[in-house]
Amino acid sequence: MEKLTQEQITAVDKALWDIGIKYLDIRIEMTDHAAATIESMEGSFERRLKKYIFENKKELKKNYRQFSMNASIKAVKLLISNMFTVRFFMILASVYALLFAEYKYEEFEDATNIFLIICCVSISVFWICWGIINFTRSTELFSTAERLLMRVNGIIFLMAFPLRDIIDKLEINDAVKLLYYAFVISFYIAIWFTYSFLTKFYKSRYRVV
Repeated sequence: MEKLTQEQITAVDKALWDIGIKYLDIRIEMTDHAAATIESMEGSFERRLKKYIFENKKELKKNYRQFSMNASIKAVKLLISNMFTVRFFMILASVYALLFAEYKYEEFEDATNIFLIICCVSISVFWICWGIINFTRSTELFSTAERLLMRVNGIIFLMAFPLRDIIDKLEINDAVKLLYYAFVISFYIAIWFTYSFLTKFYKSRYRVV
C-alpha cells in the first residue's frame, strides 16, 4: 500500500474544503481518515480521490454537521464553566463597581449609557474582527471557537437591547438593575476569554502559526 505524499494529502484537504468541510480541526481529522481509505484503493491518485469524494460526499457532509454540533455543545459547556470561576466574579464585581460609581455620582441614565456604548462598540468590533479573520484566514478556522461566537453573539444582542427595555420597566431599585448590565458586559468578556483560549489551544494542537 503506497503512502500518500504531502502534496497528495494537501489535495485531499482541498477536496474536502471544496465540498464544504470548512473548519480546520474537523478537516484535518477527516483528511487523515480519507487518506487512509484512498491509500487502500487502486488506480491513479486523482482517480481515487475523485471516486472517494463522489461515493462519500453525503456521508462526509453528515459527519461534518455532527462534528460541528458537538463543537457547539463543547464550546457552550466551556463558556458556562468559565462563568463559575473566581476570575469571572472579579470581572463582574469590577464592572458593577464602575457602573455603580457612575450611577452614584451622576444619574441612572448615564450609567446605562456606558453600558450601551460598551455593547455597541463590542458588537461592532466583533463583527469587524470576525469578518477580517474569515476573509484572511478562512481555511484556518477552528470549529469549537467559531461555533461559540456564532451561537452566543445573538444572545448578547438580545440581552443588550430588547431585554434592556424590559429590565428598565421593572419596578426595582436602579442599583439592582445595574447588576444585570454588569452581568451582560462580563458575559461578553467571558466569551472573548473562552474564544481566545480555544483558538490558542487548537493552534497549538494542530501546529498552526
